[in-house]
Amino acid sequence: MAFKRNLYPKGTSSKMLRDLKGTGISEIDLRKEFDNIVFGGPTSLAHGRQLLLRKMRRDANNELLVCTCTSSFTGEPDTERSCPFCFGEGFYWDEIWATGYGVYVGADGGNANRVRGLKPGSVRADYRIFYMRYDTSISYRDKIIDLKLDTEGGAVVPYARESIYKPQTINRYRSDNGRVEYIAAYCREDDAIRIDE
Repeated sequence: MAFKRNLYPKGTSSKMLRDLKGTGISEIDLRKEFDNIVFGGPTSLAHGRQLLLRKMRRDANNELLVCTCTSSFTGEPDTERSCPFCFGEGFYWDEIWATGYGVYVGADGGNANRVRGLKPGSVRADYRIFYMRYDTSISYRDKIIDLKLDTEGGAVVPYARESIYKPQTINRYRSDNGRVEYIAAYCREDDAIRIDE
């Protein structure tokens, strides 16, 4: 019995496929395809956007570096005076540029049902998922920062933070032979910090 459709449609070149360690099995290189989607490729426009990753600084023992504004009694940062070093995080950090793709999802249908009223006692757990390259360094103590965008999708200059997300789940999606292909960071939408205008 023959297949009725071509498994490898026109336009799929041998360069897109790779041989998996001599097994004779070929699959699409997901790293390359991810880069083509997010950064743009020969046949597609870039769909990614600039993000900031707030990376918490660590010492030689891999412990977070506590800011001087943090109380030795309570262990909490001074959020009332807006510390110029940590901005209320309680730890020192650095921000680095990253490119990724963000999407909203929800257990009840996502964006379409966000405006629908809920029955008393119901909980809506909408998430924002950020997809990033396989080599992006991110941990659960880091933050993902959305920047304000103009109407064309570029970051507004001077740069302005719009939302700050804390990763709840970080999945490193792997191919069959264990290679990390891309990373997805799941962030609860209701935990996001919105920067006042």
